[in-house]
Amino acid sequence: MIVLTMLLSMGLTLFLVSRKINMGLSLAIGAVLLALLNGKDFHYLVQLIFRTFSEYATLTLALTIAFITILGHLMEKYLLLDRMIEILERMLGSAKATILLAPAIIGTLLVTGGALMSCPVVGSLGKRLELPGDKMASINLIFRHALYFVFPLSTTILLATQLGGFSVWDFIKLQFPMAVVMYVAGYLLYLKGSPEPKIEAMAWRDYFKSVLLFFYYSSPILVSLLGVVAFQLSFHVSLVFGILLSIGIHLLDERTNPKYHVEESLWLTLYKGIKPSMVVVILGIMIFKNVVNDLDGIYTYLNSLLAKGIPVELIIFIACAAISFPLGSTQPGIAILFPMILPLAPDAHTKLLYAMFVYTTSFMFYYISPIHLCQVLTLEFFEVKMKDLYKNYTYILPATYGTMILVYFLAR
Repeated sequence: MIVLTMLLSMGLTLFLVSRKINMGLSLAIGAVLLALLNGKDFHYLVQLIFRTFSEYATLTLALTIAFITILGHLMEKYLLLDRMIEILERMLGSAKATILLAPAIIGTLLVTGGALMSCPVVGSLGKRLELPGDKMASINLIFRHALYFVFPLSTTILLATQLGGFSVWDFIKLQFPMAVVMYVAGYLLYLKGSPEPKIEAMAWRDYFKSVLLFFYYSSPILVSLLGVVAFQLSFHVSLVFGILLSIGIHLLDERTNPKYHVEESLWLTLYKGIKPSMVVVILGIMIFKNVVNDLDGIYTYLNSLLAKGIPVELIIFIACAAISFPLGSTQPGIAILFPMILPLAPDAHTKLLYAMFVYTTSFMFYYISPIHLCQVLTLEFFEVKMKDLYKNYTYILPATYGTMILVYFLAR
């Protein structure tokens, strides 16, 4: 019975997402159906929603996501990110190194379909490197998304660590090899052998000045991270300092150079930086998570599968394929599977390994999904066919997933 109700719930969620309904709202509706089909009543649903919205984890995660989107909007609006990229190329003295890092840096904005923002940068550098369109598209996607394994302000990593109840840094350390493989393999497959255009060398004083400017324009992101690492602040608190620093840099820019003047009021800019749809996604995920946590039948069924000798890894793989591929997103896989799979772990270390397995498998199926928005927009920009892009994934994605499998079994 529990399997049938889960399938019906997921079917409704997939249908609603396919009808362009917000993913969080779709998950919340799917959660309500799942609860009702398993004998829960209206009173339970009211209590569930009140409990979810008042939970510290829900509130802090929603605030963190809102502040991240505000910070990203400010850095884009005030041209801080553009200046970071320009200075980075001068510092590195290499178009190859810049094309490798630019999508990742722009990826810190973490906006849906944000790969489109780095397309012009990759396109400009790619032409100088004499790269074909399919390689430029691959570079834009691979070097952007490798960051998702290790960037502590990633909304997906924050969601995973909140739902899993483990340290962000423990999770990142475990996933670090996957990011390294993606970057190294990406360089070897797409950039090695391309002619490096000459960039005029800088005097050491100019170079030192460029380094200072790079840290200056990237300081809102760096301060947001430093507050968590060095001062043990909560992410949502640390992000406030990053937001204030962005505003301070902009005010100084306006005084020193009129070209950075923005007619829009600060309050309107801050308001536009809030992405309610992303906050709704978090709320929907937390509602679904709490419903699953309240259904003991799910754990009984999973334990019965394990008792029959079915490996938990196979269950994770099939479930991630069924959830993340059609939805074109990593987050639903995490939201649905973390509360189902992680309680099966016999200890904290195994729980972390299960989390990595779910995260990476969900990511892989999201990445290759035909409705992955970053992929769709990148293909459109570079006028590349999907089959040509998939050919470029022949080695890099299996190598990345194989690295996760290796880490998983070596660390057990």
